[in-house]
Amino acid sequence: MIKARSPRPRGISGGAIGCAWLAIAVVVAFGVFLLIGGGDPTSLDTAWHDAVGAERGSFAAVLATDLAGIGGWIGVTTCGLIACAGLFAARRPRDAGILITALVLGVAASELLKLLIGRQRPADMLIHAAGSSYPSGHSLSAATLAVTLAIVLARTAPPPIAKLLFAAAASWVLLMMWSRTALHVHWLTDTLGGALLGTAVAVLSAAAWQRRERRIDA
Repeated sequence: MIKARSPRPRGISGGAIGCAWLAIAVVVAFGVFLLIGGGDPTSLDTAWHDAVGAERGSFAAVLATDLAGIGGWIGVTTCGLIACAGLFAARRPRDAGILITALVLGVAASELLKLLIGRQRPADMLIHAAGSSYPSGHSLSAATLAVTLAIVLARTAPPPIAKLLFAAAASWVLLMMWSRTALHVHWLTDTLGGALLGTAVAVLSAAAWQRRERRIDA
């Protein structure tokens, strides 16, 4: 019996890997800036904070709160386990490995930065949120999960479907970023940092498994 193998990836380009490392450098550099400056919101943060804040009890607030529940650690863990189970069932264990790697590294990187930087959250939060503010864990988890799934599913999908997968991933990340700022539990730069870091981790995790596949096949 021939052993089933995961579909060969189209490959993560060197340009994408370089952009991922650049994104990580930007996230860390801004974190150092916050650490030195005391974590005060930027003018962009305050302008966005005033523009998108949801009224307590409004439809926007309810929607944002529901998204916060989905994007929390329970929701992300559940979605991640379901996705991994689906990939294993489809005989794509390497793709499941990419997803697991990305999620673990993403959470570790986020928690480390939160601990080191210790930025304060906005004072007028609409829901309770624990921990420091930078980077946004919800935005990071959304990007890590969505972008990684887009990468692994697009590996063997026709180009039009691949584009739709990445568009859907980007839409989900933007929606999660909006929800965190609408609830005033994060500044805009927190969500940007989380999204960049999560996307970078997804790309680098896929690239690492790609190198592993090439060594095995060599």
